[in-house]
Amino acid sequence: MEITFDLGHVFRPGSSSTEDAEVLRALLDCLVRVDMAYLRNHPNTPALYRAGVVYGRTEVWDPIPALYARRYGDCKSLSAARIAELAVRGVQAQPVFRWVQRSNGAKDFHILVQTYSGWEDPSKKLGMGANELVHFARG
Repeated sequence: MEITFDLGHVFRPGSSSTEDAEVLRALLDCLVRVDMAYLRNHPNTPALYRAGVVYGRTEVWDPIPALYARRYGDCKSLSAARIAELAVRGVQAQPVFRWVQRSNGAKDFHILVQTYSGWEDPSKKLGMGANELVHFARG
């Protein structure tokens, strides 16, 4: 089953950064909850870092079963899977993101995992190249 949202008012040149952030957070929270439900109902699912998944750009917001079947995903799907994995083990984690604005006004986002221990970047751990991360480096 595929569910689509028409989000033409966000994530485009000239859209409100505040609204972009609110919508992105809502979408990430939704994907995390879908992943948590999957993990609760499939307790033998391998952990993200042992599942054979690698980083690769996609346009799709993959929940865990689709992510594992595809065998690659980008920051949104990888971070949501990792947050869900931690959450079902009782570890508090949340998605956080950074963005850079391109010369055409569009924004590139990068999603990370934040826990009490600090930041975790599943994309980097699973093969995202440094050339893709350079725009998001902390100053």
